[in-house]
Amino acid sequence: MQSGRKSASVDKAFELVHAVSDAGRDGITLGALANRAGIAVSTAHRYVTSLLELGVLDRDAAGSYRLGVTLIVLAGQYLDEDGLRAAARPYLAELVELSGETVHLGVLVGEQIVYVDKVESAKSIRLVSHIGKRAPLHCTAMGKAMLALLGSARRDEILSGPLEVRTPKTLTGNALLAELGVVADQGFAIDDEENEEGVRCVGLAIMNASGEPVGAFSVSAPAARFSRDDCHRLAPKARAMAADISKRIGGRTPYRRSSK
Repeated sequence: MQSGRKSASVDKAFELVHAVSDAGRDGITLGALANRAGIAVSTAHRYVTSLLELGVLDRDAAGSYRLGVTLIVLAGQYLDEDGLRAAARPYLAELVELSGETVHLGVLVGEQIVYVDKVESAKSIRLVSHIGKRAPLHCTAMGKAMLALLGSARRDEILSGPLEVRTPKTLTGNALLAELGVVADQGFAIDDEENEEGVRCVGLAIMNASGEPVGAFSVSAPAARFSRDDCHRLAPKARAMAADISKRIGGRTPYRRSSK
């Protein structure tokens, strides 16, 4: 048995699955999929044939590929067994009642946030989001809340790459670093239309036993009815919730900075 070696075939299979996921509900043709992965159509066909048989992918009558039911089954099992989600759920529901707005729970996966739970606002105008959605770290409230508490080496690694400017308010460079310092001090992050125009969010990190952020939750709403002042008013209660959730998963209380 050879340990410590990655499988190029597994990497390529997952690259194809991610390409199908990125294509969304319209699906993607075999030719486009091969082009995205930088491989021959015949090679892509071999991969997707196996993925179809496993139920990881599905193919419609027009020949376009979409994600398959096997991923839904596996995702459902993960969410049922996820301790963070179970620990956070009652707090998410309470926060929706308190704020009247939609609340998300996300986890850190690589250099992105992945939404793993959502409690919807009862208001008629709501945000379009879904469990499984991926979002950048640098311009979301949940992402900035976690970035502010990551170790400096990991944070620098993430911020060293090109950062997408998604709106005119997206922060990068020194402005982003200064913002992360504010987040670490005040205990919460605000996405002030930095990820999506017309949407404002406040986010807080959840910590594990090692003092590292493993997830975060956020309150999100149309900016016209959710001001920065609203974010600040909600923050003390939300910060207490973040501390409680962290404790429930055996973690440390967030936002207590070292005196060093």
